[in-house]
Amino acid sequence: MYPTNGWGGRIAGAYAQTHGLAISASATPCLYPPHLPTRELTKDEIVIFIQAFEQAARLIKNSGADAIQIHGHQGYLIDQFTTSLWNHRTDEYGGSLENMLRFPKELIEAIKRGAGEDFPVIYRYGLTHYLEGGRTIEEGVEMAKLLESYGVDALDIDSGCYENNYYPHPPSTIPCGSFSYLAEKVKKAVSIPVISSTRIGYPEIAEKIIEDGQADFVSLGRPLIADPYWCVKARKGEDENIRPCIACHEGCLRRLVVYKNVSCAVNPQAGDEKYLKLEKAESKKKALVIGGGVAGMVAALTLYTRGHEVTLYEKDSELGGNFKLKYLPDFKDDYRRYVNYLTHRLDNSNVSIQLNTLATSDLITRVNPDIVVNASGASFKRIPIEGLKEEDIVNPFTLYEDKDFSNQRVAIIGGGLVGVEAAINVARKGGKPIIIEKMKGIASTAYKLNREHLELLLSEQSVPVYLNANITKVEGNTIYFNVNSEDRSEQFDVITECVGLKSNTMNIDFDGDILTIGDADHPENVMNAVWQAYRQCRLI
Repeated sequence: MYPTNGWGGRIAGAYAQTHGLAISASATPCLYPPHLPTRELTKDEIVIFIQAFEQAARLIKNSGADAIQIHGHQGYLIDQFTTSLWNHRTDEYGGSLENMLRFPKELIEAIKRGAGEDFPVIYRYGLTHYLEGGRTIEEGVEMAKLLESYGVDALDIDSGCYENNYYPHPPSTIPCGSFSYLAEKVKKAVSIPVISSTRIGYPEIAEKIIEDGQADFVSLGRPLIADPYWCVKARKGEDENIRPCIACHEGCLRRLVVYKNVSCAVNPQAGDEKYLKLEKAESKKKALVIGGGVAGMVAALTLYTRGHEVTLYEKDSELGGNFKLKYLPDFKDDYRRYVNYLTHRLDNSNVSIQLNTLATSDLITRVNPDIVVNASGASFKRIPIEGLKEEDIVNPFTLYEDKDFSNQRVAIIGGGLVGVEAAINVARKGGKPIIIEKMKGIASTAYKLNREHLELLLSEQSVPVYLNANITKVEGNTIYFNVNSEDRSEQFDVITECVGLKSNTMNIDFDGDILTIGDADHPENVMNAVWQAYRQCRLI
């Protein structure tokens, strides 16, 4: 047998490439460095794979598994055999669709020999690659018919490949339920069960897919990491108790690619459940939490679960911090759901929530807590620009609001995640945003495929993005800057600065323990806020 990374084919890493293990249907360029070509899998080697599948199927059945799923998706080895984009063979494994499907057909037959004809085999593949030269939807449907004739018992329908990895691993900027139409096309063409997968997330969406007859089943991935009890809660009708996946990839895929254990941004126990389990504290304490953002809410819930008496003080009229519901546009619906989830849990706890209350030294003295948790968050930085007055700069989050920006020219200084998302919302609401960024790329802190989809959205909205830009001055409603030594200028009606966050400072006089968490400690992302709040408060 070949090492697992050989199965990547053109997706294989440098080790496989340099040791002749980057195998594929044909000799095609590898996707990742050092860009060496794959080598064509020989017929004798195909026989080895088929024999291995038969033996593995026998072991899998004997181990008590219920089914075997073949991963023919995302541009990995089997997928490379089944599309002319990567399969250039002239023998019986190339050419027509039937020939290109010969390899998976023989693998299916091998599994049936090993596990038995009645043992369920599921085949997962992308109905389309959404890629020029790749599989079309029409070809995908024909492929479904052939797979059914080969004895496959169910089809799991996905889409995309590594060239557009935001399709098989969609971020929050892709709405839930976006891909169910692909499963529906297959269901109309075959009689075996069809599974709809990718970006389903919530029970009402899953239920609608089934009720509308688009699929017979749905499959979940990341949502089950965010909440392992998703199915139990859904069955009980407790949708509001389901911890939502925010599709950020920070705790799962981003950790996986740097060889860390898979976990979850919003479920800090994931992957280490036993060690990070919450137990009741040995002694009850009075805890005061300052700030009702994500870190503050998670801290309050963690302390409450530990058995402490908790009061949370929030200076504004609602919880959420920088994720207040009015600051969450439609493409951040997962974050809206997460804030609602935390708020619901707080409403069903004995945590005392004090809104419109600024935590001062006098207040803390009156409460007399055993510990203060500082989750006061962060505020936007400002950079001095000649001619730009502080009062002319709008809060970037006001550009996230659901309001009409028709024909407003909005200059966004800074192309980080906040600036990019603001530009997308403004453009979708009829505005004319521009992004001026001093670095060579946008949204540098976002995970790669999330960033790639943001770039696609900016392109679709025709948002001008100036990179490597240095701002020189502002005069009236005109901003002047240079890009690669070329002088430019743009006019604007609204201007904002999205150049990063700085932790809020708390001027409080308290002799006891103060724990600072989340953005108040150092501005980062949701995962940092959740993990720091949970991991530190679980020790109190």
